[in-house]
Amino acid sequence: MSESHAVRSWLGIPYATAERFHSPTLVPFNPDLPYDQEGPAPLQAGDTSWLEADNGFSEDCLNLNVWAPEDSGDEPLPVVVYIFGGGWVLGANTQTTSNASGLAATGRAVGASLNYRLGPFGWLSLSQYGGALEEATNLGLQDIITALRWVRENITRFGGDPGNVTVTGNSAGAFSALSLLAAPSADGLYHHLAAFSGMPSRQVPAWGAEERALAVLTALGVQDDPQQLLNIDAKLLAETMSKTQSSDPGAAHGVDNDVIAIVDDRTQPNGILADHPLKVLESGRHRDVDILFSSTTHETDWWVLNKTDEFDPGSIDDLVEEFAARNRIPRSRARKIVAAYDVDGRTPVEARGALLTDFSFTLPQVRGALAHAAAGGNAHLLSVGSVEGAHAVHGTEMFGIVGQERLDASDEQIVRDTFVRDTVLALAEGNINDMWDAVAAEPTTKGIGNPPYDPTAHAVQVLNTFDGIERP
Repeated sequence: MSESHAVRSWLGIPYATAERFHSPTLVPFNPDLPYDQEGPAPLQAGDTSWLEADNGFSEDCLNLNVWAPEDSGDEPLPVVVYIFGGGWVLGANTQTTSNASGLAATGRAVGASLNYRLGPFGWLSLSQYGGALEEATNLGLQDIITALRWVRENITRFGGDPGNVTVTGNSAGAFSALSLLAAPSADGLYHHLAAFSGMPSRQVPAWGAEERALAVLTALGVQDDPQQLLNIDAKLLAETMSKTQSSDPGAAHGVDNDVIAIVDDRTQPNGILADHPLKVLESGRHRDVDILFSSTTHETDWWVLNKTDEFDPGSIDDLVEEFAARNRIPRSRARKIVAAYDVDGRTPVEARGALLTDFSFTLPQVRGALAHAAAGGNAHLLSVGSVEGAHAVHGTEMFGIVGQERLDASDEQIVRDTFVRDTVLALAEGNINDMWDAVAAEPTTKGIGNPPYDPTAHAVQVLNTFDGIERP
């Protein structure tokens, strides 16, 4: 994955300003500044040492980075905009896995990577309280849309084509990218979507979002005067919200959840979503947008391996009870579904990992691809398997998405990551004929690395296992 083109960079470009709990305001580009340092990363709770945030953390974090090949030629290049993941509470555009210079180094695209507000600042739903909080709904998604407006207005300065923008991301970044489909204010700002380990699903219901807000307000002792949130110390606010989150990494994998994520705010004051992303795909309203849906073969094994105690259901019976209750599935049906994963000598925590990998990633992805194809859209499915030195868990392909090479990468990792990079670029260039067969009536799925099964056959099996089970 060697760099063949010299790359120019513009770092820390402000694209918007925003007061706490207010919608962002687009700012014009100032060509007279040097843009030689990354901007501040989004203020967040927890360990931030891995974010390479040389210029610290701030609520005032709405900046983006742009990379372009020096010799881009006379024709404008496709633009790839990367949205980082991290559960809407972690991450930054400063980390290596947000550095899209690797895409620009191919000479095939202009890369951009944006920051958006995290935790309470971007995702605490407060518009129901009105007053100074009336704009606070999906603020982080509003940030992303505003960044895309900035790209449309300014990217020609950097050799990019504002009429050919691909939005990609991993995990929360991919969920956010697909949520653009349901946000009318984003219409026309993107032309291709490449969603890695994020699906057209798992929105937080409005009631769950209000419960999450109330929990934070109560923890801070301001439930009777929500507007006091405007004056509370930022770090205290971030850490308090973090403490109100469930310690179970599987808590977000149910129909009903009140964690931090994209909120279905259609019925909320000043909501920005018009529908559920899957319903939009079914409707064909965005059939003109080419979409890549990608997931790994062992997504939730990251938590099985690294958060074993928190992720362990304790027993298969407990897993059945949890799965039935969290998704309002009859226990008899839940037992049959769990039994399909209680095989091959798996422990309960391993069975939960396999179940939630398919229920939360494979299933909604395949359904989304089939819906998009049926409505006349172009959809591709990708299944990322393990390679030497990199198990196929959540986030394993992040380096490849932006064209970076991880330290001490094995030959297999380099091949796999290069494939991911070139797939993003082919999509951005509109060269879908250079890819594998698109999804049609069957969920044709490309496997890379070493998948433990035939990816297309597995997709069909997952559809059958969860037939009739809703995955909003």
